[in-house]
Amino acid sequence: MKIQLVIVKLIVLGALFIISNQNLHLAVPAERAVFFDAYVSWFTNIIDQIADVTGYVVRFDWLPK
Repeated sequence: MKIQLVIVKLIVLGALFIISNQNLHLAVPAERAVFFDAYVSWFTNIIDQIADVTGYVVRFDWLPK
């Protein structure tokens, strides 16, 4: 349960950073579109990096020589 809560907090914190760094107002439809594009790009990047790390761990030689 704690891990899911940490993940949700990181996702929300990432959204807040995107809003604050780009000075977006979500009530404005044009700025909302900019936010969704930036958020989807950020989230896709996170998923790609998780896949890369998982692939590296799977390919790692775990048995001693």
